[in-house]
Amino acid sequence: MQRLIVARIDMHFVNALKLWASLYLLIWLAFAQFLVTAFSQVFGVIYLHFVVGLAVLAVAIVNYRGLMRTSAPDRVKRISRVIPGMAAFDGLLGIPVYLFREGTIHWAVNFLHLIIAVAIITQASSAATAYDMWEEKEFN
Repeated sequence: MQRLIVARIDMHFVNALKLWASLYLLIWLAFAQFLVTAFSQVFGVIYLHFVVGLAVLAVAIVNYRGLMRTSAPDRVKRISRVIPGMAAFDGLLGIPVYLFREGTIHWAVNFLHLIIAVAIITQASSAATAYDMWEEKEFN
């Protein structure tokens, strides 16, 4: 059932957006996570952080599947393969961050959560730029 849902999301999303646009969308969604976090004191923003995080995970999966259907260089595909895993792990780290509001556990897990978020935006930027350059035949 889960495969069917992801496949359905994948087909509709890729039809609506070109792959390069979807790759850049992931960067902007990851950036939006930082903005949402900056305003986390506002009521309900923590739930928006969760929703945008799910969007990051969904777009990362769609991008990876879209890249696998192209003849893009393997390096670009390898970069995009790790992003959904990082997004899922970062989401799991959000649970203890939410549950433990103070103390050493909160700060340690929150720091790791931030580091992985930075890695996601970095990897997404790398994959989007490399794919865009490959698509435009800017390197051999």
